[in-house]
Amino acid sequence: MSSREIHVVVVGGSWAGVTAVRELIELSYLTYPGLHITLVEQRTHYFHKTGIIRGLADKKYAEQMFIPYNRLFSHGTSVAHNHRFVCARLKHVHEHFIEVEGGGRLFYDYLIIATGTEYKSLPVTSSVTAEECYAQYQAMRDAMEAADRILFVGGGAVGIGLCGEIAEMYPKKTITLAHARERLLNEDLSETFASSTEARLQKMGVKLVLGETVVPSEFGSELNPNVVFPPSPSIAPSLAGAKSIINSERKGRHFGTPSIAPSVAYSTSQSVVPSVSHRYTASISPSETSSLNSSDPISHRYRYQWNVRPHEVVTKRGQKIECDLAIWTTGSRPQTAFMKTLSSSNDKFPLVDAVSGSINVRPTLQLADARFPYIFAVGDVNSLSISEKYATSAVNQAKQAVGNIRALIDDCYDFRIKMSAAMAANTAAKASLLPYMGTKKGVVVALGRNQEVSNTFFAKINSWARGGKRGRKYLLDKAQEMLNY
Repeated sequence: MSSREIHVVVVGGSWAGVTAVRELIELSYLTYPGLHITLVEQRTHYFHKTGIIRGLADKKYAEQMFIPYNRLFSHGTSVAHNHRFVCARLKHVHEHFIEVEGGGRLFYDYLIIATGTEYKSLPVTSSVTAEECYAQYQAMRDAMEAADRILFVGGGAVGIGLCGEIAEMYPKKTITLAHARERLLNEDLSETFASSTEARLQKMGVKLVLGETVVPSEFGSELNPNVVFPPSPSIAPSLAGAKSIINSERKGRHFGTPSIAPSVAYSTSQSVVPSVSHRYTASISPSETSSLNSSDPISHRYRYQWNVRPHEVVTKRGQKIECDLAIWTTGSRPQTAFMKTLSSSNDKFPLVDAVSGSINVRPTLQLADARFPYIFAVGDVNSLSISEKYATSAVNQAKQAVGNIRALIDDCYDFRIKMSAAMAANTAAKASLLPYMGTKKGVVVALGRNQEVSNTFFAKINSWARGGKRGRKYLLDKAQEMLNY
């Protein structure tokens, strides 16, 4: 057992990031008591993006989608004080430290980037607090209830799922799904699976417009559909000191949440932030107080972000589609703007793909640039194929990355102090690292509460066993278990 002090920073608190933290905690108890783990996440709580569709249709489900991180660092009955949660947005990645908004720096020996993707077309995915998320959901529900004709643009899993939910909730409404490709879903899924999904949607009364690209108009675009974004609460961390703490109480599976992201104290003179309690702070700046008084509830700030009125959208081929509300379910893109401060050693092999925006990685999930063997990218943010952009894949990638970090720690743990970039790359090349071999999985696309389409018999049985046809959980129970709830 080694007591060497090693700092690992994980950025992103969803499936991949939380799994990486759990694996690292286990490693710290079994082998490396000197391991210091810091989780950096812009949200106050874990947000269950996997269930975003069900959260729109089911208010009670939406109330469970924010889960506190306060139990993540527990191991059995004990809590590891070497490990910390920092609520802040990643601003820049540097060679040996990261910088968060507000000026705080976190130094690392190893970095795991698990920031996932941005889905700008659905404002609810940008929520940083539970209060903001609930308000966004309610604004969207109000808009869909008011509209008689709803157009969804984008026939991926999110667009299909939303169509299924709305068609089931409002069977008398006219629901149209427009998709640029000749068949629904992604190219990694079979044509038979796509055809089966299309048939199910049409049976539910959904009109399909395939092979047509909708032209952005005054009512929306591929990135910002029908949305006038309200000002969001500031989440920049305060460097003045940690605020008072409010417990996140749990009632059944409904979790109490703070209204504003916590402020955390940073120390730029140390390699990691000082110890922060694992409960959660709620602080409101003077400028925000006036907008949160009883006569102006937060939901009012989101009431007018969706335009509901009769209008007509046009495709590139000239086809016209009449609707009262158009909702774009396209525009998902990896969050990698923070990589601009990290320079590639070879222009032919950029750190970030110019087209997809994803971080280029090797089979070992390290950055493709051998100059940075101590930086890993896992989950939706990396350059693996679209068939690996699922929760189960993210979990397995995180486990693989931590396994490779352990191998590097054993062979050449201190990249930051003792080695030049060339020496680090050379030493890491000799380490016994294992490649990520991919995840075998079945795909289930839910069409409302009572219908779904599966690409394998095993996936269908597994989904049913987990509550598929009795009201899909969208892996919420797994997320709660992952966070020790």
